[in-house]
Amino acid sequence: LNLFVKEKSRILKKANDDKSRPVAFNDSFGGSESQLRLLLKNLPDESFKDINLILNNANHDLIEKDKINVLWMHHFVNQKEAQNLRFKDFVNKLDWIVYNSNWNLEKHIYQFRVPESKCIVIKNAIEKINFEEKPKDKISLIYHTTPWRGLVHLLKVFKSLNLKNVELNVCSSTIIYGKKFDAVLGKTYEGLFNECKNTKNVNYLSFLNNKKIIELLKKMHIFAHPSVWPETSCIAAIEAMAAGCEVVTTNLGALNETCSPFGTFVNFDKNFDNLEKEYSKVLSNSIKNYWSDENQNKLELQRKTINKTYSWNTRSVEWKNFFDKARKLKV
Repeated sequence: LNLFVKEKSRILKKANDDKSRPVAFNDSFGGSESQLRLLLKNLPDESFKDINLILNNANHDLIEKDKINVLWMHHFVNQKEAQNLRFKDFVNKLDWIVYNSNWNLEKHIYQFRVPESKCIVIKNAIEKINFEEKPKDKISLIYHTTPWRGLVHLLKVFKSLNLKNVELNVCSSTIIYGKKFDAVLGKTYEGLFNECKNTKNVNYLSFLNNKKIIELLKKMHIFAHPSVWPETSCIAAIEAMAAGCEVVTTNLGALNETCSPFGTFVNFDKNFDNLEKEYSKVLSNSIKNYWSDENQNKLELQRKTINKTYSWNTRSVEWKNFFDKARKLKV
């Protein structure tokens, strides 16, 4: 970044220099890292004046006394980087906490008693996705999120359904969070990825960068996501909906808030046998009804609505207004 974006450079440098993060920022392309990059891209430099924007890390060392301290929290309450929010002496140093969903905010208020007066919800955002007609010759499912969110259950369901003219594309890898993370966790999922490679009608595509994912989503019919992970938003689902894919998922975490009223939901069940049975029924039903007029009308409305409500055009204004307000209140 050049000299004209000195505020943005400062915020980016801070994220890159934060060695206490479990993943190195410049090496990672997870949801929250991508959101920070898009925020910097979509706001003018002066919007960040006097703002110390801290991504996902409630760490005393990241506080700056002469700045407005804003913690942008995408993590669920069970994550290590959120734990300091239980301590008043840390929260007192913050001016604001920005949450990515109402669900996540509520959980943090309940768990950590964070003061509501310091909290605000600004949802995630995506860049507009242009619609392309979906292929008619087969139904393509996609799973394009990290493996621990439900891939093992999806693979079981997909195998047992054994449907003709239905394929599953798996874009999932631990490398998305960088080499350091992959070195530690990659081995854990090797067996699962090998199973994907060896299963009929499954294309294992490993890690694809976001541009390639978006291009792929335009050709996909259903985002199959039997989530067992408490998502605090879910950018994969937002992108899928914007690209005109049906989303078949669980109601765990903020998925209901993120995907309603368009998503197709299965009640989350800690008994994974029950969950898989139920998910299997709902998924096969969605595959059967995909081309029905009713569903096509819903998907068209979904596409238009999601591209509008989750667009950076809308969200950048919210962020700009929020930063302006934060500066005014600090004076």
